[in-house]
Order: sequence, then C-alpha cells, then structure tokens
Amino acid sequence: MNRGPNTPTAAVASTDASAAERVICVVARDVLSLDRHEDDSGAFTALVWKGRWLMLAFVLGFALLAVAYGFLATEWYTAEVVLTPAGAKSTQQGLGSQLESLGLLTGLAAGLGVGGTRTAEPIGVLKSRDFARQFIDEHGLLHVLLADKWDAGKGRWKESDPRRQPDIRDAIEYFDKDVMQVEEDKKSGLITVSIRWKDPKVAASWASMVVDRLNDQMRARALAESEANVSYLQKVLADTDVVEVKFAISRLLETELQKTMVARGDKQFAFRIVDHADVPKRRSWPKRRVILAVGILAGGVAGLAAVLVRERFARRSHNDT
Repeated sequence: MNRGPNTPTAAVASTDASAAERVICVVARDVLSLDRHEDDSGAFTALVWKGRWLMLAFVLGFALLAVAYGFLATEWYTAEVVLTPAGAKSTQQGLGSQLESLGLLTGLAAGLGVGGTRTAEPIGVLKSRDFARQFIDEHGLLHVLLADKWDAGKGRWKESDPRRQPDIRDAIEYFDKDVMQVEEDKKSGLITVSIRWKDPKVAASWASMVVDRLNDQMRARALAESEANVSYLQKVLADTDVVEVKFAISRLLETELQKTMVARGDKQFAFRIVDHADVPKRRSWPKRRVILAVGILAGGVAGLAAVLVRERFARRSHNDT
C-alpha cells in the first residue's frame, strides 16, 4: 500500500533529506572559502609578477638615490675619551666622628659643607649649558658651529633681520644636541665623552679640550671652597678656648690645606683619563652599507605600492568603460 506524502514516514524522510542537504551546503561553503583564499593568493602573486619590472625600477631608483646620498652626504667623525671619576670625597669626613663626639658636628658642618661625595657634581657640570657656553666662548666656536648661517666673506650673518639672527643660545643647543654626547656606565662608573665633527683632528682636539676645561673648572671650584673653609676654620679656632676643639679644628685645617695643595698640583682633579681621544680613522656617518640596504627596502615597498595603485586604476577604468 502506497503512503501519501502526508504520512509520518514521508515526513521523517523529508526531515532527514533536508538535514543532509544543510550539511552538504556547509561543507560546500568551506571548500569555496578555501578555494577563494587560494585564488586570492595566486592573484596577488600573479599581480606582483606582472608588475615586476615596475618594482625593479623603483628598487634600482631608490638604490641609486641611496648610493648618491652615501657619497655626497657630509662625512662626520666621532672622537671619544673614556674617563673615570677621580674619587674625591669631602675632606671633612675623616674628622666627622671626632666632631660628633665633641657635639660640634652640626655647627662645623654648616660652615664646611660636610658630607656627600663629589662624583655627581662634575658630570652635572659637564652636561650643563653653562659649561657649553663657556667652552664656546673660550675657543670662539660660535661661527664655527653655525657656519651654515654665517657669511665668512662678508663677515656677517646671512639672515639680515636682527630678530632672526642666531646667537650663543643656538650654538649651545647645537653643541649639546649634535656635537657632544656624554654617556655614563652605572656599573663600571666610566664616563665616555664623544665629540662628533666634520674634521677628525678637530673632533679629537675638542674632546681633549672639553676634559681639560672640566678638570680646570672643578679644580678652581675646589680651591675656592678650600680657601673659604680655611678662613672659616681659622675664625672658629680663634674664637674657642676648648683644647679638644682646638685640636680637632687644627687637624681639619691641616686637611683643608692638603686639599688645596692637591687641587693646585693635580690637573686631572675631577676625572682621570682612562683612554685618550685619538684621531678617528673611519667616519661615523654616513654608513653607506646601511643606507643602501634601507634604500633597497624602501624601493621594494614603494614599488609594490605603485603596482597596487596601478592595478586599482586599471580596474576602475575598465569598470567605467
């Protein structure tokens, strides 16, 4: 006996068939998605291969520009001098315990500045704008540092407007930013002073002069401080009648006098030179191999972008027609 389409068996069969169809459709979509991904990848490869000559032209063009820049750019040389702090400490620390036992540490510390090491001070002075200003003024480097803005033939600045003419502040900024670099190794305590300039001999000379000037300046500060301390101690010594205090102050006065003698005779007062600044043999810039590699990479990226743009315009023109 034949069952009609509305029988339960037919309904079950219809349900199973529709479920099977849905499963088949899902699998078909996945397969189509994978095929489309492969087609897109193949189309991109074909597009790149089609535009290979355009990309090659960009790579060669950028490479030629990089080579031209590498040979035409101004050559810079870097001279380095490696320093170590002299390790000078406050001379009053040796008598600190004696002054404390006498109950006079507070009063004398206020007058002598007892405490603290002097390792951070010379580094701060070296990095200061005042130091750069004094170095530039002492050696007459204003027009040297700002040579591109100075008309040597006419003996005046190229800029005629006085308000826009460069001054010492511009030279200091250029010197601190592009000429002198100071790096401190916290672990070893070594300080590297680098001078970057167009002439290797000038770079080495400036590096040595920077260190000499720093030591001279710190030595002058120490001498002025010692002389002030000696005057203060002599006054305190004359005003006290306590034998123990006189003895302690006499020893401290002797230490200050020794400090003055050391400062007068030691040229490397703040920093001792570990490695002198030699005239650099090789330039630090331009690095032609690096520039060429960057040029080739940039040319490849620019060439690929040009191929994609060309293809986009070609499709737009084809759709318009």
